[in-house]
Amino acid sequence: MSISPLSTRDQKPHLRLVGASAAAEVDEDSLEFSAVFRRYGRYVASIGAKILGGAEDELDDLVQEVFLEAYRGLSEVREPRAVRGWLARICVRRATRRLKRRRLRAWFSLDKVDDARLPPMTGANPERSAQARAAYRVLERMDAEERAVWVLRHLEDESLDDIAAICACSKSTVQRRLRTAQARFEKEAGK
Repeated sequence: MSISPLSTRDQKPHLRLVGASAAAEVDEDSLEFSAVFRRYGRYVASIGAKILGGAEDELDDLVQEVFLEAYRGLSEVREPRAVRGWLARICVRRATRRLKRRRLRAWFSLDKVDDARLPPMTGANPERSAQARAAYRVLERMDAEERAVWVLRHLEDESLDDIAAICACSKSTVQRRLRTAQARFEKEAGK
């Protein structure tokens, strides 16, 4: 199984898990690396894409980094059902690092958020697409940890307890970050 970019003339490239159709057949108690990749590859790519935005080149690298770290540490996992959260934790940690580096590079070069960094909105109606782009423009200006928490809660529909475990922080910290992110959205919407 591998991750490969797909592209068409009219669409931006995006990730596709080659051979992922077998994911439904994977034993959920298996800790074999290939089974873990088939079962959770799309989940990791989904979280990474939503946190990073539409930066496909970064997403490819992020997914590879997550599974490289997972390959190195999979033998230490004792409970197969904990793998999903463990992979999410690795993904969020690495994605927030990337966001911090991106922000630092942007600050030094005075880059602005452009639509190339926003996720592609294939199949969405124009109004929904405009709303999603506006939301990502706000997310681009957020602190990396607040952005990750907001994405996990509102785009991945994770529970507050799961977000706290994934982000390695307390539930009250998750709630505080969500309040701060929501206040930013409300402030930006009022402009």
